[in-house]
Amino acid sequence: MQINMQSADYVFLGAGASATLLLMSMEKHGLLTDKKVVILDPDEKNNNDKTYCFWSSDLEDPARSCSPLISHRWDKINVNRNGDKHSSGSKKYHHISSIDLYNEQRRIIEAHQIQRLYSAVEQIESDGNLVKISSIAGSWISEKVFDSRTPRFKPVGKDDAHLHQSFLGYVVELQSEQSAEQSADLMDFDVEQDDATQFMYVLPFSKNKMLVEVTRFGAEKINEERAKTLLDNYIRNRFGAYQIVDTERGCIPMSTAAPDVESIPCVIPIGSRAGALKPSTGYAFKTMYFHAESVCRSLQRKQKPKQISRPLRFRLYDRLLLLILLKQPFLGKTIFESLFRKNALADILSFLDEKTNIVQEIKIFSTLPVSPFLKALGWVAYIRCQQHARSLSVLLLTALLILLQQNLPQYYEQIQWILFAAGLLMVGIPHGAIDHLLETNNLYGKIKVGFILKYIGLAVLYFLVWAIAPLPALLFFVLFSAWHFGQADALEWKFSKFRPLANLVWGCNILTVICLGHIQETNYVLQSMKIQQLAIGETQAANAVVLLVALSVIWALAKSNLPMLLGILAVYFATRLPLVSAFGLYFIGQHSLIVWSHLKKSMSAGNLALYTKALPFTAGAVLLFGMLAYCYQAGILQNFESQWLTLFFVFISCISFPHVMAMSSFYDNVFFRKQGL
Repeated sequence: MQINMQSADYVFLGAGASATLLLMSMEKHGLLTDKKVVILDPDEKNNNDKTYCFWSSDLEDPARSCSPLISHRWDKINVNRNGDKHSSGSKKYHHISSIDLYNEQRRIIEAHQIQRLYSAVEQIESDGNLVKISSIAGSWISEKVFDSRTPRFKPVGKDDAHLHQSFLGYVVELQSEQSAEQSADLMDFDVEQDDATQFMYVLPFSKNKMLVEVTRFGAEKINEERAKTLLDNYIRNRFGAYQIVDTERGCIPMSTAAPDVESIPCVIPIGSRAGALKPSTGYAFKTMYFHAESVCRSLQRKQKPKQISRPLRFRLYDRLLLLILLKQPFLGKTIFESLFRKNALADILSFLDEKTNIVQEIKIFSTLPVSPFLKALGWVAYIRCQQHARSLSVLLLTALLILLQQNLPQYYEQIQWILFAAGLLMVGIPHGAIDHLLETNNLYGKIKVGFILKYIGLAVLYFLVWAIAPLPALLFFVLFSAWHFGQADALEWKFSKFRPLANLVWGCNILTVICLGHIQETNYVLQSMKIQQLAIGETQAANAVVLLVALSVIWALAKSNLPMLLGILAVYFATRLPLVSAFGLYFIGQHSLIVWSHLKKSMSAGNLALYTKALPFTAGAVLLFGMLAYCYQAGILQNFESQWLTLFFVFISCISFPHVMAMSSFYDNVFFRKQGL
């Protein structure tokens, strides 16, 4: 049976807490008025299956906005029943039952005549402006789709940790009344740890009714039969006889890996799919609330909603803790007990809400066992060094060459040329020697005579331009080199916004730092080409270099991009070396290796297979260089002074021109499309 396509202003995929909070915010901001809204979720949401808790003062959002839904509040928190009931000051621990959220969603559905369908999504398609949603219940098109379906997580790396926060809880009625109704037990470790981090969580609703929950942080989920035994023993030993009123169970991912969510135009992830879960605690309610408010502000301004972002240092803190809990689970109890025993609750809550400054964080970490965190930090650093081996190697090689030049200058020049000759033969020339395969992106494509003639013809033509008009040739060389270098770097560092502009800006930045960092040598090259020198003094050039590098460092830090940071630092330190060394370090150590990795990825080829295909043109380039060297020795190149530096740059520019054209076409027409960029 053919299902007709319907249109909707908003489509919600999932009807959980994040969808409800967004609907509440949209209603508050008037965004549901006269709008057609569709909600798809196969779950009827008629059970009280979850508990949502958060810290906030009664006057702050989300406590104020969600006040009708809050069933209980506690102003004291107890940890391990040590007699110290921590006061949270103006902040209270708020409790919302999931059934109350679902009922609020039903009220909004009825008030705004929202179409609620109990169906799963079968297919999502987007043309960039509209999204097509298909399900058994029907098909819709919309400009705005909010996706809160439970995500998977990307495969974890060696420095990632993926644990489960699994739990089983009973809402119980006690035969005897208790006196601690105003105090919530956040963590009570008076329970067997079972090779994980396990604790009891107690929320008193009245003097004889409470939620008692056993929670496990571990690589394996808690066994339900084991959880029932732990719960029964704990409740009877602490509170006496009881009767189970309700049960809640679940599992929250505690992962440093990002949610594995496909980026689809006009589809906006919300909830855990958007990264709302804090990996080290599993709390998400406040983040979901504030993200909902942010999405609504963007809708009002007709802007693209912003993604959830967290400070880099807090992501590191979570990573360290989860690595400890994964590798040394027996330390979890010690760490959490120390945290709450040695710090004020208000400080802890601010830390968990990621509202502290670095000084406060250092103070908190000083109260925790130091050794496990240092070991975890060392492991992360080791893995990151492996991941960024290329960038670190270039930086290290730069430092070694600087030391060699300063301490053994008599050997420097020979070693420099040996290194760069080897680099050119290994990757510098080969990365451009498979240009004949780029158009088809086929490793086993045949070499066409027409391609060879065209390639050599462009190189010779550009060489003639150098001989006739050096200044235009130089300016053109600088521009297309900047574009090419920036194009490869921007792709590697994921410059998703303003990519063409970023290509040129970054490439020009690199070349400017190299040239101004060697202003005397740059002017010497220009003079040898009979081109006007740069009218800038050494001090001015040095200041300009520092400014450009500082801006680049800020750019890299803003993007939290370590390879980018290491790359610009290597370029800066290389200004202490001769011009050929500085350019060679960047050209071979960064640019050529990056392009080589892109070619390997695109053609699904290994180093040997790719190098074998590059060998004929690598040999041709070496032969061409030999011919130019012969011309130099024979005095045929009269337009140039007799110096290898000039000849080197002219040669590089001539073989680069057709290469840049081929690579630009490859990136735009093959690689971007294949990688979904």
